[in-house]
Order: sequence, then C-alpha cells, then structure tokens
Amino acid sequence: MSNEIIVVKQLPVIEQQLAQIKAKVTERVSAVTKLICTEETVKEIKKARTELNAEFKAWEDKRKEVKTAVMSPYEQFEAVYKDCISDSYKAADKDLKQKIDEVEQELKNKKSAEVQSYFEEYLASKEIAFVTYEQAGINVTLSASLKSLKEQAKNFIDRIVSDLALIETFTDLKAEILVEYKKSLNVSDAITGVKARTKAVQEEQARQEAEAEKRAAEAQRVEAIKAAIPEAPAAVEAPTEQTAAPAPEQKFCIRFTVKGTKEQLIALKKFLNEGEYEYE
Repeated sequence: MSNEIIVVKQLPVIEQQLAQIKAKVTERVSAVTKLICTEETVKEIKKARTELNAEFKAWEDKRKEVKTAVMSPYEQFEAVYKDCISDSYKAADKDLKQKIDEVEQELKNKKSAEVQSYFEEYLASKEIAFVTYEQAGINVTLSASLKSLKEQAKNFIDRIVSDLALIETFTDLKAEILVEYKKSLNVSDAITGVKARTKAVQEEQARQEAEAEKRAAEAQRVEAIKAAIPEAPAAVEAPTEQTAAPAPEQKFCIRFTVKGTKEQLIALKKFLNEGEYEYE
C-alpha cells in the first residue's frame, strides 16, 4: 500500500564540480601550511590563515544553502506524515500497551497472592512469627511457574528453620544471637557479631576487675605503713609562770623491709617524700 500512497516523484538533483577543484584546494592549503613561522613572517601567516578561513566559510555557507533546499520538501512531507499516519499508530500502540499491562499486572497480582498465601501457611506451620513475605524477595513474573515460586517460598522458610536450629545450640548466647538474627536473617553474621561483642565485654570486665584489685592492694599497703608508725604522745604543759618554748616534737624510728613491684616502690618513695618522713 505504501508503494502506491507515498512515491518520490523526483530525487533532488545537485549539480557540483567539487572533484574538479579538489586539487586547487589541496594545493592552496598545502602552500600555506608549508610556510615557516618566524618573527618576520608571523604577520604574513596570520593573513594567510584569515584568508583560508574566509574561503572555507564561503564554502560552508553554500553547503548549508544546499542542505536547506534539499531538506525543506522532506520536512514538509514529514509533518503531513506525522499528522496523517504516525500519530494514529503511536496512539493506538500506547492504548493497547496500557490495556495489556493492566491485564498482565492483574495476572501477576493473582499469582503473587497465591504464593503469599502458601508462604504464610507454611510459615505458620513452622511456628515462625518474625518473618514477612516481603523478606523472601520472591520475584513473581508471568513466565515463572506457580510451582517454582512456591518452591522458592518453601526453601526460604526451610533455611530459617535450619538457622534457628543452629542458634539453639548456643545455650548461653541463644537470646542475643536471635535478636541479631532477626535484624538481617543472616545466621553467620549474627553468631560472629555476638561472639565478638561478648569477648569484648569479658575483656573489659577483666580489665576493670584487675584495676579494682590493684587499687585495693595499694590502699592496704598505705594503711599498713600508717599502722606501723606509732602515734606521738600528747604534749604536757609545764606549770611555769612564764610560757616555755614548745618542746620539739619527739620522733620515733622503725625499721622494716618492703617488697613490691617497681611501680609500687616508686609510689612508696613518693608517699614518704610528700609526708616529709626521714628515711635512709
């Protein structure tokens, strides 16, 4: 039908003799590009370049003029063709596509609902309440069979059951692992994460206990030193008419041996120095 409705009456005829002047253009350009550019010749070369650009612009203007003359009839034809033919076909295609999409979407929704129903029934039979159909990530397409989609749902739930059985073997960490597992449904990550966190907590508790024991031992050491030093007797005022000069405070001497780490001995020396004790 198109052979009869759309006929090219006459092809555009462009008369040109470009091949005949190609040699002249090549010779002209070659002569200019062979010029050596120096301080003495730069002005001449600039002039030659300007002339070449002007010549090229003239050719370009002519080419554009020919293109316009050739394209104008086609553009007029294309506008009429669009109005009479292409717009109608495209509108029909869009309408049919919409109708097809609506029917196919309805079929997919129906298939998805049936798969989801199976998923929820099987999930309930395994007494699992924290997993949703969306988490299974089942891609329902028109080409996928209902059997294969249900198989995907079953495999997903069976994996959950297997993961939960594994978690049950971790008696002491079971609750913590399950909390983490529910976030990602990745049993390996859940177990690894909880174990790492538990180890870090245990190490921190051990460190704090060691620090507490160290402080307690230091306090006991200081108290032992204080207990080893006798208290000075209370001063008794002499019954004299004139106020006597205060007698110098009596000092006592004790000898003992101290055993401890280098840090402890340094701390003891600091304590004695700060208390202004005399020692040898």
